[in-house]
Amino acid sequence: VNGSEGAVSIAGQNNRYNSFYVDGAVNNDVFGLSASGTNGGQAAIAPLSIDAIDQFQVVISPFDASLGNFTGGGINAITRSGTNKTSASVYYFLQNQDLAGKTPTGLKERAVKYNNFSKKTYGFRLGGAITKNKLFYFVNVDLQRDVRPQPFDFSQYNGNTKDINVLNSLAASLKTNFNYDAGGFLDNTEEVNADRITARLDWNINDRHKLSVSNRYTKGLRVNTYSSSSSTINYYNDGYDFPTTTNSTSAELKSLVGKSASNKMLVTYTDVNDDRKPMGQNFPRVSIRDGSGTIIFGPDNSSTSNLLTQKNWSFYDEFKVTLGKHALKLGVDYEYNDVFNTFIQNTFGNYTYNSIPDFLNNAKPFSYVYGFSLIDKVDGDNTKAAAAFKIAKGSMFLNDEIRPTENLTLSYGIRADYYKFLSKPWSDDYTNNVAIPKFAQYYDLQGAKSGLTPKVPISFSPRFGFTYKIPEENMVVRGGVGIFTGRIPLVWPGGLYNNNGIFVGGYTASSSVNPNALNTIRFRPNPTAQWTPSEAGVGFTKGPLNLVAAEFSTPKLFRTSIAVDKKFGNGWSGTFEGIFSKNLNEIYYTNINLLPPTEVSLGPGSRSVYSSVNGAKIPLNVDGSNPYDNAILLSNNKGKTGYSYSFTLSASKRTNTGFSFDVSYMFGNAVALNDGTSSVNLSQWRFMETVNGRNAITRSNSDFSPGHRIFTYVSKKFEYAKKTLATTITLAYTGQSGSPLSYVYSTNNMVRDDVPSSGNTSDLIYIPSKNDLAGMTFLSNTVGSTTYSAQQQKDALEAFIQSNPYLRNNRGKFAERNGSRLPFTNILDLKIAQDFNIKVGAKRYQFQLTYDVFNVGNMINRTWGRNYFQSNDAFALIQNAGFVSSTNLTPQYRFNPTIVTPWNTSTSSSPAYAARWISQVGLRFNF
Repeated sequence: VNGSEGAVSIAGQNNRYNSFYVDGAVNNDVFGLSASGTNGGQAAIAPLSIDAIDQFQVVISPFDASLGNFTGGGINAITRSGTNKTSASVYYFLQNQDLAGKTPTGLKERAVKYNNFSKKTYGFRLGGAITKNKLFYFVNVDLQRDVRPQPFDFSQYNGNTKDINVLNSLAASLKTNFNYDAGGFLDNTEEVNADRITARLDWNINDRHKLSVSNRYTKGLRVNTYSSSSSTINYYNDGYDFPTTTNSTSAELKSLVGKSASNKMLVTYTDVNDDRKPMGQNFPRVSIRDGSGTIIFGPDNSSTSNLLTQKNWSFYDEFKVTLGKHALKLGVDYEYNDVFNTFIQNTFGNYTYNSIPDFLNNAKPFSYVYGFSLIDKVDGDNTKAAAAFKIAKGSMFLNDEIRPTENLTLSYGIRADYYKFLSKPWSDDYTNNVAIPKFAQYYDLQGAKSGLTPKVPISFSPRFGFTYKIPEENMVVRGGVGIFTGRIPLVWPGGLYNNNGIFVGGYTASSSVNPNALNTIRFRPNPTAQWTPSEAGVGFTKGPLNLVAAEFSTPKLFRTSIAVDKKFGNGWSGTFEGIFSKNLNEIYYTNINLLPPTEVSLGPGSRSVYSSVNGAKIPLNVDGSNPYDNAILLSNNKGKTGYSYSFTLSASKRTNTGFSFDVSYMFGNAVALNDGTSSVNLSQWRFMETVNGRNAITRSNSDFSPGHRIFTYVSKKFEYAKKTLATTITLAYTGQSGSPLSYVYSTNNMVRDDVPSSGNTSDLIYIPSKNDLAGMTFLSNTVGSTTYSAQQQKDALEAFIQSNPYLRNNRGKFAERNGSRLPFTNILDLKIAQDFNIKVGAKRYQFQLTYDVFNVGNMINRTWGRNYFQSNDAFALIQNAGFVSSTNLTPQYRFNPTIVTPWNTSTSSSPAYAARWISQVGLRFNF
């Protein structure tokens, strides 16, 4: 479900399907439902398996005012419960390298199987009565054990290093010189272990009251490794370990009140512990710029000090009453969140070098970034420099459903949502008295101050929906219009409580920021003895600063939809639906620590350029210095906001002989200012692809823009031997537009508004015409052992542009953010289920064998079923080699003539993304 501000996703193999077929194309897939991301700070529904779900539904346009907290779509899930009849199920599902295809790319004779691939899902459910008609129980245990290979074909790497022995020697030198094991880079296997336990009791207290108590416990560990790609060599230990534990308990009381009223009260307590940790030995993070590629080793720089604990309470009460033709619904929805979040980046040090020899010869780095606590000397999770805060959210709603006629149902209502920060952040006098007055000379701070939490206005969400039945035509027309209010991921305003200039320190040394420090700084392998500001001669530093506008509104959108459902007879039905959404409240990020750009680059594709003096920072102190690495202001977008639309046409057929058929076509697009996909405010600003800098972003296609989608599902169940045997065969086809793609420069930040610690930037390229290209300045470029002249690079770039439809059709323009796409994908899946039904007395037993082949098209032909990806939805096509001089802003470039395509063929072993066929065998016993 895609929207320009938010999206609902279901993680797992079934995310490619329009509908969720528990007994169809997908069997026992595991998914989790949560209100936000890992550090979102919202009460989450613990992950469940399908065996714990009785029924569930994705609702794209729920115009009922009792439903809230989303701007994308709603997911309704009803868990199973026990009955008077004892029932149970035991299951086991397996995938491994012997059940998967070989390498789908390259020479057929060199194709190989996955290494050490294993995906096991197994468990059981049991339900029944403790006291007949009175007290029932249900238990579900689901265990997941995955080992997921991520093979990489080194010949696809676009960096300058073409000799694999050079990379192996680099890893060997780390062992010899520093006793550090970086791991390999050709197959960075990741692992997932998860234990999910659900238990539920249902008590029919009497004829008027029913009580349900349930607990959902999840304990998981993900060994998250970064796979190598055409743009990046990732050594194994630059990933992170992610242990997580969630324990959620709910109690729901349903009561009848009088003859025409009822009440539902739900209380939930959720305890979350996410303790993200670096992999392998503690060591600094190192990135080596390698032409069009980057080489990375050392622990993940965002995992060295990273801990989240949450204690969340929620209370929901809904009172319904029927008054004539009216069904009124009145209720409250309250949440209380207690959050503790330790998060400091680069606490082991983060070095970037211009080349492998520079690192091996201990030359000065291209840049150095260091983060640390300002209030204690603890480097890990237990530092006092953590964000600890409490926040509450309250909602009230009133909805009325009325049936003026037998065929017309109207629903209208209003919802009000309100956030309240219950903890006051620390106030920094330097920020308020020195920095903010200087920042305010250049930017509208919208009342932001250190120590000030934003006022969140009450958000009103009126809605209206209708359903009109036309029996004589077997048709239903439905639709509605309304306002939908989403959540504020708490990690965004949470930056007020740690990135406040008091708790978290840090600094960057680069050619434009503290350049003299680079003459002192040399690589230090000890992660707990990195270069402090005083050692590097930098002096007074305050690290990152996060501020929020004095008034900050929750994400909100206007949405309207219209749909027509028609039954044609003989089991045929069809639907047409159109949806349009317009964002009303959006987020906007500004780095208020930057002087506005005063220069313009020369030559084709001229753009704004920030000053090279002190990283364009605003001078705050008498000597012109500035102690902040960055100062990020979170506010609401005051300009044009994003929107999305989609059209869906579908048809289906059902028969009483076990035949099912579905086909649908959908086209949609989403336009956004900022998709808000990160948990770090700096990253929200930094990783936006732009032409004139991240303080001047404009609307563009969203990362979630869906494009075209075709889905076909056909299933037939054959029963025989007096229905003791049954075979079901299912085929599902998905044709999907590729993900959006941006073309950017690598190596250097042309706009000079940011100094990233890696080799790539987010500056969108200028797509030169043939005449432009002839006049551009290219420097010689050595790739592997071959040196390419300027003219050879121009000729190769010209050929690449001519071969790429998007680039060819947009010459003489700047590339657009998400203006291009990865190739269209065509995926066909097959499922065969064999049922053995045995009746012993009055008891029926079922034994089922299943065989799923995901991407069966690739099993038929190794060139079919390709899936594609590009890291961060951006491809660094052209290298920015810097300006001619500090006074001559003529850009210089390099291009790697060995680049073939701007995307990678997927190496994932997840069936949802794999480019090779993967099958699964399953066993299930129901009794």
